[in-house]
Amino acid sequence: MFRGRYEHTIDSKGRLSVPSRFRETLNERYDSRLVVTTYDGFLIAYPFAEWQVLEERAAGLPSFKKDTMAFLRFFYSSAADCAIDRLGRVLIPQALRDYAHLEKDVMLVGAFKHIEIWGKPLWEKAEAEASRDDIVATLERLGL
Repeated sequence: MFRGRYEHTIDSKGRLSVPSRFRETLNERYDSRLVVTTYDGFLIAYPFAEWQVLEERAAGLPSFKKDTMAFLRFFYSSAADCAIDRLGRVLIPQALRDYAHLEKDVMLVGAFKHIEIWGKPLWEKAEAEASRDDIVATLERLGL
């Protein structure tokens, strides 16, 4: 699973180094393919196998339900296949970089079965707004 947070830079061509710990996890459990999509101001990168699980679950949703259509429209339509190259970098398409405001400093955040990709200023803002009480309440709800 993906754990930890790492600060990296994205180059002018949109190439981003994937942290070696994340590459190790990909090599051990998955392959070098990621599917990257938008979510709430940042990007989510799924290993291809995890994306397939998501697709199977989405296939069972009612096709013409309004919330299903919105999910497919916004989450799926922005998804891009992004392979990790031999140097451990992933090329993030321009539209996705624009959406997440990825300009130079980037945070890669392990989030269990996927990786979050944040522009550093947005990450710092989200981190500052995170409520300790909300985190504790979630842990309690999960019985942890």
